[in-house]
Amino acid sequence: MIGYLTTQEQAEAINAAIAKAQTDRGFPVFWLAGSIPIQSGIHEGMHFIPCDNDLLSTPLIGNPPQTPVDFPEFQVIVETLGGLEARINLDPETIKLPEQ
Repeated sequence: MIGYLTTQEQAEAINAAIAKAQTDRGFPVFWLAGSIPIQSGIHEGMHFIPCDNDLLSTPLIGNPPQTPVDFPEFQVIVETLGGLEARINLDPETIKLPEQ
């Protein structure tokens, strides 16, 4: 899985900024990147924000459809996380929820 490692607080702030970019344009919130708590491994306790190339090219709104990268705010968010080069490839096994 390709994306960013961050804290829970920063992940919440990133998703709030994504929501604000939509509501500032008069749209309801229809898309968020989300975040996933990492449950094991060397990154345990961190949060993972998915951001692979498929997500970057997801059609969201408009005709022709706009993608996340078409929003100027998205570039600011990506830079806040260290740029596209800062993305990591995370083993999905580290995200598994602990067995109950």
